[in-house]
Amino acid sequence: MVVEIVVAFALIGGAAFGLAACTTQTGSGTSTPAAPITTAPPATQAKTQSTASTGGAGVTVTTSTGALDGLASPAEAVAAKLAPSVVNIAMSGTIAGPFGEQQSYSGEGSGVIYTADGMILTNNHVVTDDNGDPVGKLTVTLTTGEKLSATIVGRDPLTDLAVIKVNASTRLPVATFLNDQPTVGEYAVAIGSPLGYENSVTLGIVSGLARSIPGVTGTEGVALNNLIQTDAPISPGNSGGALANADGQVIGINVAYLPPASTGAVNIGFAIPAVVATQVADEIIKTGKATHAYLGVGTQTVTPDLQQQFGLSRSSGILVAEITPGGPADKAGIKQGDIVTKIDGTDMTVSSDLLVAIRDKKPGDTVQVTIDRNGSESTVAVTLEERPANLQ
Repeated sequence: MVVEIVVAFALIGGAAFGLAACTTQTGSGTSTPAAPITTAPPATQAKTQSTASTGGAGVTVTTSTGALDGLASPAEAVAAKLAPSVVNIAMSGTIAGPFGEQQSYSGEGSGVIYTADGMILTNNHVVTDDNGDPVGKLTVTLTTGEKLSATIVGRDPLTDLAVIKVNASTRLPVATFLNDQPTVGEYAVAIGSPLGYENSVTLGIVSGLARSIPGVTGTEGVALNNLIQTDAPISPGNSGGALANADGQVIGINVAYLPPASTGAVNIGFAIPAVVATQVADEIIKTGKATHAYLGVGTQTVTPDLQQQFGLSRSSGILVAEITPGGPADKAGIKQGDIVTKIDGTDMTVSSDLLVAIRDKKPGDTVQVTIDRNGSESTVAVTLEERPANLQ
């Protein structure tokens, strides 16, 4: 039996987010009985016919002759075009248990074919065990049913992206990625392997843009930020799969969802924008890793409550809770207790804003950081450096 493991993160108000993580089972785990599955008999539908005629201004008008006839779902064309480029990823290995014993684990996630010679884009958490190490074994299943061993080309924990490689006997069908942000309200189609059901297709819309998952903290904000929100159902196993528009272009890599059981929310899922995913993938393929600039601060979002608690000079901004000794901010004179209000003229409101502000910067770039120190504002130039690999 497959035991679902949802990685939960505490949120303000007691809600929780879960990574749309690979469906996982462990060798020594206790399985939970599956809920009863009720099947419904197939609906009886009348045979229908449609005729098309050309209306005014060259508009094609379709006339239905059947009561149950309707417009085709946009997911049909998307599935036909994109499904061959979405793969199932099975992972397995062993990990040390709490008493040093070896426990086996296995799970499934999804991936999107990035190059015809076998590069596949997925989530870092799909190919990483609970200790943050690469999984022991990866097997990719194509839509043809062919199973191929895969190796990890590179992983980027900060953006939760990874690239794996298979050696196929023929060139693989490559997905097309949108080199722009989608539009709120447009169709969104998720394709992946929820709970191991390969090439499952769900339909929804783009519900929002520039979303961040609060509560996933770390040095300089959160890893999961600037995300696409969708109501296309995303479940464990969808991780690393495609979120596409009605043209069959990948607009994002599915990564997380709000578990209904713990939040009461329905169909709130998230995807990493394609423009971010392709940038990271290209760098991983070229160098084996993704390079990120960093400021060298630990942060906390300033709120009225935090202001009152610590006697801060303002009720909004990003509090510098800690400074990395010898880091870029330290060298520029920024101190613990300063409040970052702007970066390059852009207002800083929550901690994730800082990571977004420097996400597209490179080590060596200089940013103008406006700080509030005890009620007095000033702007300092900070030269960014490469984010250390062990910085979480």
